[in-house]
Amino acid sequence: MDRINFHIDQLLEETTKLVSLGIITKQECKDIMKKREYHEIKIFNRNSHKSDYLTYIKYELELDRLFHKRGQDKQIDFDFRLRSALRHAINLFGTATKRFPRDEALWINALNIRMKRASKEGTGRLFSIALQNIPRSATLWKLAATFEFEVNKNIQNARNLIQAGIQFNKTDKSLWHYFFLMELTYISLLYNDVTFIDETNKKIEEEEIKLNIDGLRKTEKIEQDEFVTFGRDILSADKLKNSLLIRGQIAQIVYRNAMKSSIGQDFDFRKQFYKIASKFLGVGKDSENPMGAGELLQKEILESLITDFQNNEKTYIFLASIEQSKSSEPSLLKRLNNSTSILDQGLSVIKSESYLFNYIHFIRQIIVDIKLKEKNIVEKITEILLKAYKYSIENNILKESGYQYYIELLLELGKANDAIKVSEESVKLFKNSNHLWSQRINLLIKNEMVIKLFDNLSNNEYNNLDKCFEMAVKNCAPSSQTSTSNLFIEYFKYQVVFKFDKDFKKIVDLFEKLLKQLDGNAKVQNNLKNFLLDYTFLNLPKEKLKSIYQLCFNYLPIPKEFYQKCILYEEERIEKNVNDIRSLYEKCLSIKEISSKDVDVWLNYRNFELKSVGDIERANTIATRGKKALADPLPFLSQLQ
Repeated sequence: MDRINFHIDQLLEETTKLVSLGIITKQECKDIMKKREYHEIKIFNRNSHKSDYLTYIKYELELDRLFHKRGQDKQIDFDFRLRSALRHAINLFGTATKRFPRDEALWINALNIRMKRASKEGTGRLFSIALQNIPRSATLWKLAATFEFEVNKNIQNARNLIQAGIQFNKTDKSLWHYFFLMELTYISLLYNDVTFIDETNKKIEEEEIKLNIDGLRKTEKIEQDEFVTFGRDILSADKLKNSLLIRGQIAQIVYRNAMKSSIGQDFDFRKQFYKIASKFLGVGKDSENPMGAGELLQKEILESLITDFQNNEKTYIFLASIEQSKSSEPSLLKRLNNSTSILDQGLSVIKSESYLFNYIHFIRQIIVDIKLKEKNIVEKITEILLKAYKYSIENNILKESGYQYYIELLLELGKANDAIKVSEESVKLFKNSNHLWSQRINLLIKNEMVIKLFDNLSNNEYNNLDKCFEMAVKNCAPSSQTSTSNLFIEYFKYQVVFKFDKDFKKIVDLFEKLLKQLDGNAKVQNNLKNFLLDYTFLNLPKEKLKSIYQLCFNYLPIPKEFYQKCILYEEERIEKNVNDIRSLYEKCLSIKEISSKDVDVWLNYRNFELKSVGDIERANTIATRGKKALADPLPFLSQLQ
């Protein structure tokens, strides 16, 4: 407690000065000190957490904003006394980082506050401590390099830090990207006559980040790598301005070293360099040099991607996207043709379905981007898509999913006849495909009239729904019957709704036939049972309902939900048969899993007798049975009225 009081006394002395300046009132001073005392107690507690420090720091930073604003209102902008809350927040960060030295987020918050709100005094030392504690933090190394580059304007120190960060974080891509970006930013600033420190003057900045890199490597067991060197010319900004190196050659060296690194063969890693270079296209461009630094770098990056990733589908998609986004070509149709040419080249080289899908997605995205405004472009895109699918079929690239998407595209374009033909081809090639057979059957159901218009189609057994269904069931392996459930259900629905004209015998015969075929597949059987029960209740004479659910009971297992639906439909009748409803409840409760665990079924049965029938004696008997049968009767008893 003495420690807390000591801190409070120190803070009170500084806060009282703000009262004398008229920044806060005496009452506000009391409120602030009371709040600080609360936070001091929290952070000095043995069980204090990082959040306790952060809450306290947040409060102090809010005070700093308040004091600063009120100081501005009184035209007191730069008085040392106004920043007491900020100094306290920084001190709190120091205490917190000592308590949690391996907490990356805490260090980053502390450093950001110092760089944004405080003077740079002491910031370099703080970076050194942070990096000594967490050398595996790529974010900290980037932040440190940013401090040296943007605040201290010391490019050489920034280079050394970012390269040290790469050595400690060899698989981190962002450090290489930052290194590349920093070098391009540097030459861009030099072109704009921004002054940087001339390292040849040997002046040592007090606030530079000083690290014992060799000692840190030893501690972290990191092998020593040589730093990238560029020659003496680049150490002087003045010399660099008059050197060829200023046209992007420093960044080029960085890129080439990145290619040689352990992550250099990652396509996306390299592609990001191209995107970074796009921000510096015009740097160094003049009458004597028609290509800027960024353009020269992009040219080299593209050449390296094409050389090293010539069989990678990402290469062609990326090249096509570059072509599509070229602002130098105003004609969208020409850009589309150029992109398509690149994509077609990729399809002829790679010949994979996954590449085809990326190709199709790329082309279709153009339709989204133009929002269907240009009819000629939409027609051209349609032609491109159909041509790509046709090529893929001719070269055996298209697999099961590819055929499925192709058929959907044909239907989307209103080419039902072509879709039917391609669908037939697909099920012949992939006889065991549930998805393609389902798609085929749905096509036949929805396009029955189209098929009848063409004799050459209607005489084909693949266009006969019954035969098609039989082939589907025969060809799909028994082990995959669960995945073929929609085949059975759709076929049964079609026959019942469109073919049998409420012929009860035909419906029952087909139902039993399908259930026998589905022996062992309870999920599909239950789907069929539910459809038949629903259809019977809605469309057939009421006396048929009982015979249907009794028929269903012959094919076990019967889920509780099916019994409940049967009871619901019987209760919905105008003339209820009480004994039939009782029979259903008894049949449901004959299953031990239900009778011993399901409170709702017992309650519903008891309430049916009590409220619907009015038989109090039966209701009490059921309540007694439920109490005995249930493993845990308390929930049941609590709901009895």
